Amino acid sequence: MIGTVLKTLCISLNGDSAIEVTLLNSLVNIAKATLEGERDWMALRKTDTSLSISASTTNQWNTSLSLSDITDFLRFYGDYPIRIFDGNNKIEYYRQVPFSKRLEYKDIPNTFVHDIANKKIYLNGTVVMSGTLYINYIINTSDIDVDGTTDIETNGTFPFPSRFHPLLAFYAVGISKGAVDYDSINREMLPSNQVALFALKNAMLVYDTKMQLAEVAMTDTDETSGRRFGSVDMST
Repeated sequence: MIGTVLKTLCISLNGDSAIEVTLLNSLVNIAKATLEGERDWMALRKTDTSLSISASTTNQWNTSLSLSDITDFLRFYGDYPIRIFDGNNKIEYYRQVPFSKRLEYKDIPNTFVHDIANKKIYLNGTVVMSGTLYINYIINTSDIDVDGTTDIETNGTFPFPSRFHPLLAFYAVGISKGAVDYDSINREMLPSNQVALFALKNAMLVYDTKMQLAEVAMTDTDETSGRRFGSVDMST
C-alpha cells in the first residue's frame, strides 16, 4: 500500500471527513509505533554482522563497541542476542545484563551491558576468541508519509505484507477519537468496521505466530536432532 492510498482509507474510516495532513501523518506513525511495539514481530527482526572483535587475555568490561553505525537499531531481542563467530565452527554466546550493575558483572564472561544513551555495548570478562559479532535486534522503522507514492512495505517503513496495511488506518482513526490501545480502538469503530479490524488483526497475529513457530519447529527436543539451545528437556 502506498501512502496516498493509506490516507484515502483513513478518510473513509473517519466518515469521509478529511484529517489535516500533518495531524494524519502523526496519527499514522503513532499507530505504527503502537502496532510494532505489541510483540517481537518476525518482520522487524534483523541480524547485524558489521562489528568484529579480537581475542584478549585482559578484561574488556570497559572497552566499548559502538552501535551508532547500525542506523535502524531499536533494541536487542532473544536470550543471547550477541554471538561471536570465528568463521568456522566456534560460537560464543552473550546474554544481556543490567547496565546499572555493570561493575557487579564486569568479571562475568559471556555477558554484556548496553549503554543506551551513548549507543555502545561492553562485553564483560575476557574475550576468548576473535570473530564477527552477530547481533540480533529489532529494527526502528522510518516514519510513513501519507502523501508518499512508494509502497510502505517495499521502502521499509512498514515491512509487513500489504494485506495487513489497513490496520494502520484503523489504529490511526481510533487514536484520533481518543483510543490508546487495540481494545479502545475497537470500541471506537462502527460495528461493521469492528468485525474487519478484529479479523485482520487476528490474521496478522496468526501469520506471525506461524512464522515464529516454523523457526523453532524442528529444533526442539526429539530423538533425532537433539536439543534446541536453551530449551528444557521435560522428558527427564
